[in-house]
Amino acid sequence: MPGLAVASPSGKGAALSAAAPPDDLDVDVCILGAGILGLCTALVLLREDKHLKVALLDREVPCSGATGAGQGYLWLAHRDVGTPAYKLAVRSRQMWAELLAPTVPELSTQAVEWQASGSMLLATSEAEGAALRQRRDRLAAAGVEGAQVLSAAEVHQLEPSLATGAVHSGLLVPSDSQVSGKATAAALLRACEAHGPRFTALFHEAASQLVTGPTGRVEGVVTEARWVRAAHGVVVTLGAWSGIFLAQQLSDARWEGAFKPRRGLLLEMPRPDGMPAVRHGLMEMGYTAHYAHSSSSGQPTADGGLDITFTTTTSAASTLLVGSSREFCGFGREGEDAVVDAIMQRAAHFVPGLAAVQRQDISVRSGPRPWAAAGTPWVGPVPGMEGLFLSAGHEGSGLTLAPASAALLLQYLLGEPAHLEGDVVDHLAVPSTMAPILAE
Repeated sequence: MPGLAVASPSGKGAALSAAAPPDDLDVDVCILGAGILGLCTALVLLREDKHLKVALLDREVPCSGATGAGQGYLWLAHRDVGTPAYKLAVRSRQMWAELLAPTVPELSTQAVEWQASGSMLLATSEAEGAALRQRRDRLAAAGVEGAQVLSAAEVHQLEPSLATGAVHSGLLVPSDSQVSGKATAAALLRACEAHGPRFTALFHEAASQLVTGPTGRVEGVVTEARWVRAAHGVVVTLGAWSGIFLAQQLSDARWEGAFKPRRGLLLEMPRPDGMPAVRHGLMEMGYTAHYAHSSSSGQPTADGGLDITFTTTTSAASTLLVGSSREFCGFGREGEDAVVDAIMQRAAHFVPGLAAVQRQDISVRSGPRPWAAAGTPWVGPVPGMEGLFLSAGHEGSGLTLAPASAALLLQYLLGEPAHLEGDVVDHLAVPSTMAPILAE
C-alpha cells in the first residue's frame, strides 16, 4: 500500500523532524480507541515494560461503544472447544486472574464487579439436549471442571424463575463468571493512570491522520491538537469504527466491508416483586450459533435481519440484565422500542415474571458490536503498513478476549511471547476468510 501524506494539525504539510509545539507527544505506542481492547492493551504494555510510554486516544470517553452495552460474561460454556476463539478465551481467563492481582488496588475483583455466578445453557428440545451433552463431554475433556447436564426438574430447582415446560435440560458450568463492562473499563483506566507519566490519556481527541516516515512506516498520528509520535507503532482498537478509519486512512474502501456495526441491545431493570432471583447467568442454546461461524469455512454475511435470543443474569447491583438482540442497522438508534418489545417477549417465554416489568422501568444499553466479515477477530499487523497494528472484530466477546488479544499485540510490538498456540496466532493474524475482502 502506498505511504500516506504527512499532515500537521493545521493541515499544512510538515516533516516529522519539524519543531514540535509544546503539547506534542513522543511515546512508544499510540493506541486509538478506549474501549475494553484499547484499555487492556495499554495496561498489558505498561506492565510488561517499565520504561514504555503509552498514549491512549479516543474521540469520546472510555466505554462509549460496545463495551458498556454487554452483560460482561467471561464464559467458556458457549464456545466451541478446540477452536482458536476457544483457546484465546482460555488464555484470556488465565490472564484475567493475573491482571486482577490483590496487590493492585486499582484493578481488583471488587472494582470490576466480578461475580462467580456460573453459567447455564438452556436446551428447549431433545435435539438441543443431545447437543448439550456433547458440549459437556468436550468441555470436560478440555479440563473444564464441574460441567454437568441437568434435567428440567434440576434446572427449575436451581432457577425457579424459569417457566415450567420452557426448558428441556440445562448445562451448568460453575467456573464461568461475569464482570461489569463499565466498571472494568473504569478500573483498567485507573490501573493505567497509576503508571504516572508513562501513560497519557487523550479523550475527546481523535486521530485525524496517520503519519508515515520516509520508508512508509507508520510513525504516529495527528489530531486537531497535536502530533503523537509512536516509536514502536500505532494500534487501532476502534471497534465497529475500525473499518471506516482504515478505509479513510489507507484510501481502500474494502476495509469498510471488513468490519461493520452490529447493533446489540441489553436491557436493565429491577426484579419484579415476587419473582425468584436469577442465580446464574442464563442463556438459551440458540445463542451459541453466534460463536460457531468463527470455526467454519464459510463466510458470514451482513445481510441478516433482527436476531433475538434469550439471556439474563443478575448484576452486582441486584438489577436484572436481559437480552439480547443483534441486527445490522448502522450506527443509529432508530427502531429501538420495537426491539425492546421483542427482547421482553422472548424473555417472558422463559421467565414469566418479566411480563410484569413496565417499559418506564427498563434502561436500554445500546452499542455497535464490531462484526468481522472473516468470522473472527483480526489481531496483528495491517498488511503493507509497517508500524500499524489492529485489534478488532471481537463483536460481543471483547471483555472475554481482551487480555489474550493484548498479549498477542505485545508479542508483535515488543517480541514478548503471548503464550498462544501457533494456530491461534496464525488464525487471528491472517484469517483465510479475510483474504477475499482485502485481495488486490
